Amino acid sequence: MALEQINLPDDLSTISQTATSLQLIKLADNRSDIFVKSSQPAIHNYVPCDFHLVDQALTWILDNYLLTGNRFCELGSGMGVAALLASNHRMESVGIEIEPTLVEESCLLARELVLPTRFYCGSFVPRNVANILELSQGIEHVVTDEGDVYDDIGLAPSEFDLFFAFPWPGEHHFFESIFQQCAADGACLLTYQGRDGLNLVRKI
Repeated sequence: MALEQINLPDDLSTISQTATSLQLIKLADNRSDIFVKSSQPAIHNYVPCDFHLVDQALTWILDNYLLTGNRFCELGSGMGVAALLASNHRMESVGIEIEPTLVEESCLLARELVLPTRFYCGSFVPRNVANILELSQGIEHVVTDEGDVYDDIGLAPSEFDLFFAFPWPGEHHFFESIFQQCAADGACLLTYQGRDGLNLVRKI
């Protein structure tokens, strides 16, 4: 098992976005601002990313036929914006989030936008991951001892074709290790890395 680097184009941010994607992101940004200001207690792990760039990456990935199927999973989905964007791109999309209030907000957004995205409350880390204690050393923002949310989803990690995550600095290796163990050959992992933009790998 290995991960193949897929180079995203330098002009990714120039890819045009649909009106529905722009409307979705604007609504989500507004809800996010309201949520952050009103959330008591504050959820310190919640940080939104550049969803315009995520939407443009989804367009590029789909236009270039890089996926083996149409299933999308957002790991640690926050308010579920990436998962909602995937649904807007006609993917079968789910989001997994540990914070119940964020799952509720995600479901409200999906209903308002009339998108079929499904959201589940729990840890995205599957059961029986080898060396999970070793892998999770120094990882402060991921819960690894929850039940298996994939039972509720009705799909195993190996049945998804594209994963998205926004790891905290220094935690990218953890997401890639989980992906490498649990995803099917040919599946892709897209991660947002802050100032470094997006990173895309494929399991081979």
